[in-house]
Amino acid sequence: MTVALDIDIDLARPWNTLAAATHPTLIDTTHITNAAFGFTNIPMAVWIDENGVLVRPAEAASIERSPLRDMEIPEGLPEQLSKVMHAVKAIPDDAEAYRAAILDWVRNGAESRFAMTPDEVIERSRPHSDDEARARACFELGEHLRRTGHADSAVAWWKEAHRLDPQNLVYKRQAWTLVTTPAGATEYDLMQGPNDVYDSNLVDEVSGEGGFAQFIVRPTL
Repeated sequence: MTVALDIDIDLARPWNTLAAATHPTLIDTTHITNAAFGFTNIPMAVWIDENGVLVRPAEAASIERSPLRDMEIPEGLPEQLSKVMHAVKAIPDDAEAYRAAILDWVRNGAESRFAMTPDEVIERSRPHSDDEARARACFELGEHLRRTGHADSAVAWWKEAHRLDPQNLVYKRQAWTLVTTPAGATEYDLMQGPNDVYDSNLVDEVSGEGGFAQFIVRPTL
């Protein structure tokens, strides 16, 4: 099952429609799943067995190598695009190993060496500090304000969520894209560059020290 974390159903629907032919797909407009499982970026996944038991915690979940990693970056590109493309090429690539681990679990179930005990799942899960709990509350309040027609008032609460939980890229990207995607657009602005509303933006965050890797929970395989 795949879940899109997005408060705008219409902009998320095309991605879900593409996947719907092969498996169940959902759109989580209130970010319940990232609160429940600890998703802080995309793509991330958890493994849940037939008994509803979590056997792997939230972690990066790419299953195929992106062609962007291997393409030559031409000179003369706009600066922001060039920065993001270089940042993408530097993302740690665990796709092949992660896909193999999933297939091993499908074949061997609880006997798979990649399936964890409940204690191991807890040990490897991202801890939730007081600041992270407050960030969640701030993000939820911002969502509520936007849904009830007070989008401008949501900004201050989303900024506070970003401050309290700076490694949560889901909170940041959801907020950035609402101000960088033009009104009436049928697709999101994936660049999410500098804007007049937030002090941070995707281009600067991932092209600085740490790059995308600072936001990625790599699977331990």
